[in-house]
Amino acid sequence: SAVLDTGARQSVLVDKGQGRFEPREVKLGHRGGDYVEVSEGLAEGDPVVVSANFLIDAESNLKAALKGFSEAGGQP
Repeated sequence: SAVLDTGARQSVLVDKGQGRFEPREVKLGHRGGDYVEVSEGLAEGDPVVVSANFLIDAESNLKAALKGFSEAGGQP
């Protein structure tokens, strides 16, 4: 699924080109089979990542955590 559901919010990854992705919070509407309606958060034609989005999201979270760790000087 293209939707990353944390339980508290739902988001998708929009492909910004050149290997860049933007997480975008969305509101979901009707669901049916393998499809779900996005009622808010995307414009028509926005290119949404539909496969490997979990890997992209995990890599993004890891980079953010490592950045926070290095900014803290490696101190817990």
